[in-house]
Amino acid sequence: MKALYIAAATLLLSVWAFAQTTSPAEKQSNPVQAGSQQTGGGGNTIEGCLAGSAGSFTLTDSSGKTYQLAGDTAKLSEHVGHTLRISGSPKSAGADPQEGAQPTFTVEKVKMISSSCSTSK
Repeated sequence: MKALYIAAATLLLSVWAFAQTTSPAEKQSNPVQAGSQQTGGGGNTIEGCLAGSAGSFTLTDSSGKTYQLAGDTAKLSEHVGHTLRISGSPKSAGADPQEGAQPTFTVEKVKMISSSCSTSK
């Protein structure tokens, strides 16, 4: 009977220990470096300088890549000329993407990083 309890306890501890391991999806949720884009894991983030006006905003990251912003852009006009971190998702290009067209990024969340933009790339 004692051996049965020991075996049951060992099995229970093994299941508990296995359940505590980190899944690959959790490992992908690391912070994103400035000016980069994170893919997968349910969200992307870009950071850069905001330009434009109502209906036509762009964000240029530290590498010089410019994104056309779409989605929830209603509050962006107060941040033109600021460095922002924008969470959202890249919008897939159409069936016939134009050569040299800017990638589109759909805005979901905005965080101001600085009230000015860096002049160096």
